[in-house]
Amino acid sequence: MNSFLLITNNQKDKDLSVTNSVCDYLMKEKGKQVKTFVPESRDYDISEEHLTGVDCVIVLGGDGTILRVAKKIVKSNLPILGVNMGHLGYLADVDKSNVFNALDALCEGKYTTQNRMMLSGKVIRGEQEICSLDALNDIVITRGGSMQILNFEVRVNDKMLKAYRADGMILATPTGSTAYNLSSGGPIVEPSADMTLLTPIAPHTMLSRSIILQAEDEIEVTILPPHDLNVEQLIEVYFDGIERVKLEVGDKVEVTKSEMTTTLIRISSASFLETLYEKMKER
Repeated sequence: MNSFLLITNNQKDKDLSVTNSVCDYLMKEKGKQVKTFVPESRDYDISEEHLTGVDCVIVLGGDGTILRVAKKIVKSNLPILGVNMGHLGYLADVDKSNVFNALDALCEGKYTTQNRMMLSGKVIRGEQEICSLDALNDIVITRGGSMQILNFEVRVNDKMLKAYRADGMILATPTGSTAYNLSSGGPIVEPSADMTLLTPIAPHTMLSRSIILQAEDEIEVTILPPHDLNVEQLIEVYFDGIERVKLEVGDKVEVTKSEMTTTLIRISSASFLETLYEKMKER
């Protein structure tokens, strides 16, 4: 690799000291070409010019930063090396303290890549498609405002699965199994696996558990009327916790495996279980 795009979350590297050090090291010590991009807003408006001629994207931030970058560059098929500038990260393979060793390995070709599946979600209102967005971690249907329970039903491959009364539903990739899915009691899945996880949020029954489906399954969640029709509900669907779309009664959220994938670079030789063990000790 000879050309890099370095993207920095300036809330994690406020004085840009790490950014400048990485840039200088790659250019002066390794003779590489480096472009830098420090987003001025949370929109991460990465242009085609930023990506042109680039072999790899290096992200300085946390999991949230990597998710934002991944969504913006997914069509470029560029691999991402995440450098964790926060306290706990599952997507970033490198800690800030080891960044220069990681850069040496990257320049010497001592790394592997891992393709992570993504989900594609569509919001359908009547006969109209309201939006279509991809997610690397999860698509989450949840309530806002009123504490009233949501009513919705889930169909898989056009067959009824279950009607739920819950605070919401998480549809997660294996990558997202260690995110909201984990805190809601869902299973942890090896991130390179190919499957979709359904985890209800605070279900109002003892029998509701996470369900693991084939990645190729087509899932449809329909918002049903509330128990109390006099109470106005605020219902939303989040894509990776970044994009948000308001839902109405009768709306359908259709979720399938995306045609896109995110490629993450791995420098560490540690297995997923070894990494998981270390991360869990930090919680």
